[in-house]
Amino acid sequence: MRLRGSTAIVTGGGRGIGRAVALALAEEGAAVVIASRTREELIRVAGEIEERGGRCIWVAADVRSGGDVKRLVEAAVDGFGGVDILVNNAGVGLRKPLLETTEEEWDAVIDTNLKGVYLCTRAVLPGMISRGRGVIINISSGAGRYGFPELAAYCASKFGVVGFTQAVAGEVADKGVRVYCLCPGGVDTGMYREFFPGEDYSLLLRPEEVAEEVLRLCLPGCDVPPGKCIDIF
Repeated sequence: MRLRGSTAIVTGGGRGIGRAVALALAEEGAAVVIASRTREELIRVAGEIEERGGRCIWVAADVRSGGDVKRLVEAAVDGFGGVDILVNNAGVGLRKPLLETTEEEWDAVIDTNLKGVYLCTRAVLPGMISRGRGVIINISSGAGRYGFPELAAYCASKFGVVGFTQAVAGEVADKGVRVYCLCPGGVDTGMYREFFPGEDYSLLLRPEEVAEEVLRLCLPGCDVPPGKCIDIF
């Protein structure tokens, strides 16, 4: 229970990496607030956490909306007293040649994967700075390190998350807030299987492996320098 007394927000917390992260943080004693656009998934994960003795609030929210993000952070403050950990995990993908990618599709990917990280980070930072502590972990991707054909929008968004992390980490490191970025390779999630049908999924990372790295960065005494972007393969 090394995170007892802490409160964590996990976006995209209804499935995949987000679900694994929420469960891992709750098992270490953190009160967890999970968010996504799908109520049924949130209710299921919240039930899993509570069955294991953890505390959880779920909020149906779209990270592309500043109003939804404000409501999410308010729910965390009202329910548990503040936000100590933010895991920006919500994301969508698009596998399509650039010339077939519509402006609406491009905007949906960039707004979810990059603007959402900005909105959530901006919303929690004042409270973290005022208390002199906090951890923000942004989930990027191996596609935030290398460009892949037919993933132009996704790669652009995830490259952006890396740069955003490094920039913000430099702004707040002296205020007690640590900001990190994780760049996992292929992870066995529903989105990956949809994009790459028929692959050998046994070679992929498990969501729980990503969650283990998130947990390591959140624990007291973590000595990883702020701004670090960590590759996981």
